[in-house]
Amino acid sequence: VRDDREMSVGRPTGPAAASGSVLVQQKSAVADELAAEQMKKRAKGVSVEFLVSTFETKLQNALGDEYHDNTTFIHLAESFWGRREARFENMTSFLGHVETPSSDRVGENGVSLCTAIGIYDSHAVSDATHFLSWSWSYQVKKLLQTLKEYCTKRGLDRKKTFVWMCFFCNDQFEWFSGREQDGFETFGNMLRHIGKMVCIVDTYDAATAIYFKRLWPIYEIYIGFTEELAMDLALMVDSKEQLQQETLAKIKQAIVVEVRSAGASMPDDETRIKEMIAGRESDAK
Repeated sequence: VRDDREMSVGRPTGPAAASGSVLVQQKSAVADELAAEQMKKRAKGVSVEFLVSTFETKLQNALGDEYHDNTTFIHLAESFWGRREARFENMTSFLGHVETPSSDRVGENGVSLCTAIGIYDSHAVSDATHFLSWSWSYQVKKLLQTLKEYCTKRGLDRKKTFVWMCFFCNDQFEWFSGREQDGFETFGNMLRHIGKMVCIVDTYDAATAIYFKRLWPIYEIYIGFTEELAMDLALMVDSKEQLQQETLAKIKQAIVVEVRSAGASMPDDETRIKEMIAGRESDAK
């Protein structure tokens, strides 16, 4: 015979149980609201107008001859946050991003470029309208030109188009510090929150594209595809000219992406992304 008294030990019943359930739901709702507010705070983008005009001018002023046609975002990272082997040493301050006190890291200086830009020009930063999927290996001038042409082609007002780019919008003082960061949560949730992604691809030939040699852009495409988010493709200028000269058969062959050959800086990230994609398709390709 079951003793219901034993079954109810430690478990409130009646009004007490209902009250406890409501309290849990309220706490969950508050947590969700705080998470949503935090995401909204982080999901700020930089206007394309600022990037293709003021940003380049300020870069030239800050870096001088070090800024040229072949300068990549990796080169900029070494100037803004120090070289890989000597992070946070000999940094070039851009709009005060080095010396501005951080609101998240109490007692420390250093903010994201997006924050520094927003302090310099409040109209240059607002809620992100587009999530940018790209690579730090890209040449700065080519990427900015591609962004400019994308807005023109889509009929977008550059002053009202705000792009979320990890380079600008993540606090790199936090990411480069060695503190544990979850790229899956940051990039995945940011993409879901913004809801529209622009994939800037350097060449239509997937076998040679810088874009497809890195797993993070592939992960972003995977999230966009599986969650049916709005996605646009923006080819760089050189690639568009080459594409116009190719046959359809060669183009079809060129756009096959081999996920297994792509890599990530952290082995754990590489394994996780490939397993995630393989979980949907039997062949991770």
